[in-house]
Amino acid sequence: MTDFQDLPDLAAERLGGAVLLANDEFFAPKEGLLKPGAPEWREGEYTERGKWMDGWETRRHSPSHDWCIVRLGTPGIIRGVVVDTSFFRGNYPEHCSIEACAIHGTPS
Repeated sequence: MTDFQDLPDLAAERLGGAVLLANDEFFAPKEGLLKPGAPEWREGEYTERGKWMDGWETRRHSPSHDWCIVRLGTPGIIRGVVVDTSFFRGNYPEHCSIEACAIHGTPS
């Protein structure tokens, strides 16, 4: 297989995947991380916190780093991760790191 994106999405919400925790959700909620499909832009749409964004957006000026915990919907081997920062201008991460572990049962 040449492209991991042709494989099943182990974190898909329809399989039970979820973002369990995030350190900050000031501008946009963590649930935006697992939405299927391409991100969208909504011109002129705002929330009580600012411009509506299709993704997870933090305050950006934390003293360390932002983080989240994602529960996969089904077990499997992670072959790749998509980090899409479309429409985030000046407020996207320069890099990220991914860590994984196996836990018996269903963490919530």
